[in-house]
Amino acid sequence: MTSATRFEFSWAKAEYLLTYKTSQGVGGDKQSFWRIYMGFESAEAIREAILSKVSPLMLQFQGQNNFGYLYRTYVRITGLHGLSRRIRTVWIIRFNEDIARFVTAVPDSLGGL
Repeated sequence: MTSATRFEFSWAKAEYLLTYKTSQGVGGDKQSFWRIYMGFESAEAIREAILSKVSPLMLQFQGQNNFGYLYRTYVRITGLHGLSRRIRTVWIIRFNEDIARFVTAVPDSLGGL
């Protein structure tokens, strides 16, 4: 395993959190959570909120796939409406690299409202 020296969180991934919508009644609707419940209106605001809370020491190894090592962190994010939730973030460090790249972020089931 490789230790991360920095994080990379692309604008496109942050935009995905604001725009991914599933059919009604189907779980995984990121847009509703980040826009409606948390009150975020810009990808940059989500990106900054998450990056301001993570550090390399927080990365918890989860396994590996064909591309690299997978890690997760848990952070508490307070949205623009004042709602605070525990968020699980997932990161990948590609083989022979030391950059933790953002994969996704979801509300943790133990996070409460």
